Amino acid sequence: MGLDMYLSAEKFVSGYNHDKDENFEKILGLFNVTENDAHKSITVKITVGYWRKANAIHNWFVQNVQDGRDECQHSYVTVEKLLELKSDCEDAIAAYNSGDKETAENLIPPTNGFFFGSTEVDDYYMDDLVETVKIINTCLEKFKGFGFYYQSSW
Repeated sequence: MGLDMYLSAEKFVSGYNHDKDENFEKILGLFNVTENDAHKSITVKITVGYWRKANAIHNWFVQNVQDGRDECQHSYVTVEKLLELKSDCEDAIAAYNSGDKETAENLIPPTNGFFFGSTEVDDYYMDDLVETVKIINTCLEKFKGFGFYYQSSW
């Protein structure tokens, strides 16, 4: 019970003759399915990020991606937004490391919620920021051509 957060990378894989992806049949084979069983397309979804009770990161997504609505919805995240979050995290990390917790908190503010965890700007907060930068770097390096989606559960 508590705040769980997921970032996924999703990609449409076509099986249609006019734009068939070379990996379509390989992916079907992984599930022991043939082209006759599927309707010519697959969406591949990979969880590329997971946080637990990282309420400051959750709050960032709610405010900057979900228009302030926190309803555990599946929300599209542009690459530009990922870059913005990465930059905000890096700036907050630099501020925290220089002893300026107030600036870090203003950049990525924690938020209260039902079993959302601590709202202190402390080493756990910092760990969440560092992990977020790593997750975004992986997304940008390894998942080109994928769409990104954020979803929380609490």
